Amino acid sequence: MSSYIRQFRSYLRKNETARGLFLVGVVILGAIAVWGGIRLALSTEYPILVVSSGSMCQRLNPTLHNSACTLEIGALIVIRGEDPATITNGTIIIFRPYPSTPDYLVVHRVINVYQPSTSVYNQYTFWTEGDANGVMDGWDQPNGGIPGSQVVGVYQATIPIPYLGAAILDIRSFMYDDATGQPKTQGILVIVALIVALFAFEVAEPGKKRPSSNVPEETKTSVAPTNLLARVRERRLTRP
Repeated sequence: MSSYIRQFRSYLRKNETARGLFLVGVVILGAIAVWGGIRLALSTEYPILVVSSGSMCQRLNPTLHNSACTLEIGALIVIRGEDPATITNGTIIIFRPYPSTPDYLVVHRVINVYQPSTSVYNQYTFWTEGDANGVMDGWDQPNGGIPGSQVVGVYQATIPIPYLGAAILDIRSFMYDDATGQPKTQGILVIVALIVALFAFEVAEPGKKRPSSNVPEETKTSVAPTNLLARVRERRLTRP
């Protein structure tokens, strides 16, 4: 096994492209491992999200005459899984309003909690409202609210990293169609261009060769015999 590892390391030292791809792979696998650890620690499949609308920012609604903003557009928020039985009025939750589109998530505040015995879903159910909307959500009364099975988690905190969330939204908007969630042609072309550029750079700028020695040729040819004689003498001296 160790011989294969040595051969692989030797191959990476000689091939810059392979070394670069290997490092990219290590970074990706490391990120996946960290993400999996965070999901496990917070007991939710979406431990970190970016707020993409203004329904929780009161000052964006001029009719409220309120300068407050619970959650800014572009805010990075931390989510933690929660037993629906422990969710109370006033809690900010993240949920799927439409089970048929599981990737569509909403972050709103709970305004009413219904026990399983009074819910059409026979489970803890929640009516919700965006802080900036001023009215309860459209899926509350006619659809019976949001059952606990559609709740992803509860809001815990905002990560105070300026502009990161906005940058993520811009990149996502460039790479994906917001309406369908499918990759855009331009996003695919950018990825292909980066891959082509990586290999093109290796062809145009191959690994640097070791600098040649400035020692004269005469000196080079005289070193080997001298070392050889030294070895012979050493062997003679060490014989019993």
